[in-house]
Amino acid sequence: MRKADNWQDAFKLLVEGNRAFYEGQTTHPERGREVMFSQYLGQQPFAAILSCADSRVVPELVFDVGIGDLFTCRIAGTVLSDAVIGSIEMAVEVLGVTLIVVMGHENCGAFRACMNPEKHPNIKGISWQLIPIIEELRPVHGHNPTDHLYYSIIANARKVAQQLQTVGPVLSPGIKSGKLKIIPAYHSLTTGKVTFFEPIN
Repeated sequence: MRKADNWQDAFKLLVEGNRAFYEGQTTHPERGREVMFSQYLGQQPFAAILSCADSRVVPELVFDVGIGDLFTCRIAGTVLSDAVIGSIEMAVEVLGVTLIVVMGHENCGAFRACMNPEKHPNIKGISWQLIPIIEELRPVHGHNPTDHLYYSIIANARKVAQQLQTVGPVLSPGIKSGKLKIIPAYHSLTTGKVTFFEPIN
């Protein structure tokens, strides 16, 4: 189980783990049943990851970490809900997490569906959050569907990270004190690399 004393240490572990993943040098640490059984009394994740529910996006693999290292919340489109916010608050307040990464990913099916909402009328649970972002960027990137998708996904990760840093009474005080960091990111399915964007707080 990895240890991090602060968000800087946690960030370094994620960067190093992702590098091992996209360079094909993964170690697949601490994933056996013995590790899982040894942690039945408690957990100490060093970071929280909010990412898409896409079956190709598995944070533990992408960052080459083991059981108990990450507190993961996965939801289509990497959107927010009260349940997601509550889960992340628990990670910070109860489990001591100091780093939250909001990670969008390449070729996100949720975004592609929201770009054609007339064909997918039953995704209103997430589309009301994604369509405004898509439409806002349409005048700039709408002429190129690939660019439009890419920049929309990144804009959403940034927006969600921004929203999370203002949530109280757990996250906002952590941000203001400097003990908590929220970083937006983008995972390339093509290369495996995660691009982290400049922290917005």
